Amino acid sequence: MILLFDKVIQKLITKYRKLVFKKKIKCDHENFTLVGNVILRNTNLKLGRNVIIYPDVMIYGDGPIVIGDNVKIGNGTIIYASKNGGVTIENNTMIAAQCYIIDCDHGIKAGETIYLQENMVEPVLIEDGVWLAANVTVLKGSKIGEGAVIGAKSLVKGEIPENAIAVGIPAKVLKYRS
Repeated sequence: MILLFDKVIQKLITKYRKLVFKKKIKCDHENFTLVGNVILRNTNLKLGRNVIIYPDVMIYGDGPIVIGDNVKIGNGTIIYASKNGGVTIENNTMIAAQCYIIDCDHGIKAGETIYLQENMVEPVLIEDGVWLAANVTVLKGSKIGEGAVIGAKSLVKGEIPENAIAVGIPAKVLKYRS
C-alpha cells in the first residue's frame, strides 16, 4: 500500500513541477518532460517541443535561452545566459550530464577588483544535431556547427565546424563524421 501511495505522490509532484515550470517561462505547449527537479533562475526561456530535461539542470542568468525541438539536457547541466548575450541550442541536440554552457566571463582589468568589473558577454550557438558528451564546457562566443560531436570533458572556446569530432582542452578537431 505504501508503494502505491508513493507512486501517486511522485506523479502529483511531477505534474506540479511541470505546471509551475510552464507558467514561469510562459510556454504555450506541454510537449516537454522534466525528469526530477530543475532549478529555474532564468525565466527568459523559449522551449521547443519534445524536450527532456533531466534532474538538477540549472537554467540561470537573465538573458535569452532558446532550446529547440527534440533536445535532451543531461543531469546537472548548467546553462547561463546574460542580458546582452544569450544561449541558443538548436533542434535534435543531446547534452550529456554535467555540461556547462555560459555566454560570459568576468572582466579582468588590472587595478580593479574583479568582482566589481562588468562581464564580457558574447552569445553561444549550438546548432542542429550536436552531441555534447559528459562534462563539456562551452564558453562565451562559441559556435558549434551542425552535427558536431564534442568529446567528454572538452572545453569549447571558439568555433567548431559542422560534423566535426572535437576533443580536448581547448577542443580541437580530430576528424569529421562520415
